[in-house]
Amino acid sequence: LKTPLTVILANTSILMSHPERTIASQSQWVESTQAEGERMQGLVADLLLLARLDAEETDIVKSKPKERIDLSNLVEGELLQFESVAFEHAIELESNVDEGIAVLGSIERLRRLITTLLDNACKYAGDNGKARVELHAQNGSARFIVHNTGSLISAEDLRHVFDRFYKTDRSRSMDKTGAGLGLYIVKNIINLHGGEISVRSGGGETEFEFTLPLAPEQNRQNNA
Repeated sequence: LKTPLTVILANTSILMSHPERTIASQSQWVESTQAEGERMQGLVADLLLLARLDAEETDIVKSKPKERIDLSNLVEGELLQFESVAFEHAIELESNVDEGIAVLGSIERLRRLITTLLDNACKYAGDNGKARVELHAQNGSARFIVHNTGSLISAEDLRHVFDRFYKTDRSRSMDKTGAGLGLYIVKNIINLHGGEISVRSGGGETEFEFTLPLAPEQNRQNNA
């Protein structure tokens, strides 16, 4: 939070030192303040979400009933949202999503989980890259996989990629403003839903995979 605050205060100081100038003539400082304010807003939102996730790990909240989520529909819906992002950067976005895969949980949290992984895949694939999403039911679990081409994650970064505030080599990403919370939040959401997540990077692509327990009624159908 210190960095955007420092920039905002510096920009404000410059603007106030030249009150006779028009906004248009000082637009670079105004635009910089807007960008840093939005960056801080995103960081605060992530920190608040982490606080809520910590609260949801208490026994009281864990005992609350979880809603049945059609994960297939959720993934398909988020893929549609990212089609414009893929088109803008000439990314080939493919998917293989089985229908009717259901889990128990929070649709708000699961949507954040999916969008973060899709966002990372598109950013790291780079212009003219490829990204592929898969969702299948396997061994009583919903299995979600997202692959992307582009620069690989180093072995050192792979060990820390889910750590709080850890940022991998910034040359991999088109986004230079991340705070290193996205994948930490992803890991917390997965843990809260009783799932597991892993990452691999090699052979020209990076792959994130997570599994979540299927909703009980679907698990019974698969075993019937």
